[in-house]
Amino acid sequence: MKQILFAAGLLISVFVSAQSGRQRTAAGILQQFLHPSSKTVLVAAHRGDWRNAPENSIHALRLSLQMGVDIMETDVRMTKDGVLVLMHDETINRTTSGKGKVNELTWDSLQRLTLRQAHGGTTEERIPSFEEFMDSVKGKPILINLDKCWDFIPEVYRVLKKTGTLEHGLFKGNLPLPELRAKFGTIVDSIHYMPIVANNHPDALVNGYLNDHKTAGFELCFNTMGSTVLSQTLPLVRKHGVTVWLNSLWPSLCAGRDDEKAMVNPDANWGWLIQIGANVIQTDRPKELLEYLRKKKLHI
Repeated sequence: MKQILFAAGLLISVFVSAQSGRQRTAAGILQQFLHPSSKTVLVAAHRGDWRNAPENSIHALRLSLQMGVDIMETDVRMTKDGVLVLMHDETINRTTSGKGKVNELTWDSLQRLTLRQAHGGTTEERIPSFEEFMDSVKGKPILINLDKCWDFIPEVYRVLKKTGTLEHGLFKGNLPLPELRAKFGTIVDSIHYMPIVANNHPDALVNGYLNDHKTAGFELCFNTMGSTVLSQTLPLVRKHGVTVWLNSLWPSLCAGRDDEKAMVNPDANWGWLIQIGANVIQTDRPKELLEYLRKKKLHI
């Protein structure tokens, strides 16, 4: 009898592990993103786990994967000689051992530099090219939110195609749909794209995507409780069953319900964002947010 119970328990354990394994794939996370549920909140790590590794680094990606982050937000810029690299600022001054503007420097010159930690400490890590980064992403259970690259979407798209990581990529930007299509053509309908709507954007921007585009989600930013994005846009997006992406990075993005306040009172801040409809929360505190969501049974 004990052997039968043990075998049954083992089978259940294997089944649960298999289920979890299927969910913890890029394809599984993407399906959760494209078909949001109130039972799951996805976590996006802003620039990766930058508290423990240089921001926008492969190391920051690896740590994000280890903690079970669903999405890593990263910033893509182009060098003088047309190489895509990971870098948030227009200059490399803050985050590397060098100085100058990314678009005025060559890839060869950037390779000679090292990355800095958030506190300014030196490391031996190098600035990753976007292609190198996406090679590290391939096959891993994570999506990549692509920021700062809205002016060269075709170049980013080509790298994703080359590395076989197109389904990992989430593009974003703030252009109305007609302008986006005029600028980039049919590629707009071949990518997972998320419009950014901030503070008091006209409804025409939102309706254009809802009515004429298979939009992956909407990144909604509101600096005050009186923002029409909060009172009008968010309910409209929820009504259409499209993913609501909210940011808890800074007070100006979430009417003051930010990460640092959540460290003191998570229910009044992260909990409030979930209550109003967040399907994804982008955070500078991924470890703590994951712990909170798991406690609420809103994350694996």
